[in-house]
Amino acid sequence: MDKLIDKLINQENLFNLLNGMDTFTINNIIFNIVITTILGLFIYFIYKKTFSGVMYSQNFNVTIVMICIITSIVMMLIRNNLALSLGMVGSLSIIRFRTAIKEPRDIGFLFWAIAIGLSAGTGNFIVAIIGSIMIALLLFIFKRVIYLDYCYLLVLKGNEIESKEVNNILKEYEIPYKLRMKTTNNIFMEITYEISLKSINEDILIKAFKSLIGIEEVHIVSYNGEISG
Repeated sequence: MDKLIDKLINQENLFNLLNGMDTFTINNIIFNIVITTILGLFIYFIYKKTFSGVMYSQNFNVTIVMICIITSIVMMLIRNNLALSLGMVGSLSIIRFRTAIKEPRDIGFLFWAIAIGLSAGTGNFIVAIIGSIMIALLLFIFKRVIYLDYCYLLVLKGNEIESKEVNNILKEYEIPYKLRMKTTNNIFMEITYEISLKSINEDILIKAFKSLIGIEEVHIVSYNGEISG
């Protein structure tokens, strides 16, 4: 283990890290895969820390690391070999991916992983490192600023719901709101608001709405900005 660490920090590998590599030896290949793995684990950490969805997928995050390493290996195989690169493109064209990606953000992480593999596989480590740091900073900034105010959907169900009374409660607690949907029939009514909660406790808000005559159910649902219908 100590010998491997010494090899990774010697002058030759430092030169390869800064300037790339023209030919691949066993040491260079090991160095390349190790750096790619480190960058892949960096993406793994960023994805986990900035995830804002409902269900976090450990398998998808591990797949991101695998894509980094596999892409790097493929690039080392086809580098400066036109025939092999054309054959690789033909082989990949028969692969069909049937797993649906529900989060658009996940597509960005997949492209990030591929970009790391392409950069590391061609020896452009500085591009991969600087690019990864910039993307990580942007993700943390967006998570801090854009998602600072948590959005929710307020769903009220009952027999007769007075919109004016509901609006008065929202104004009393100084909650920004926007009417999203209103469904009514002869015996039932449902109203959906988009609201932003900062320091208001959800339980207090639910009790306030349940005190209104005609409201039977109050639901507060986490909202990611998308709505169907």
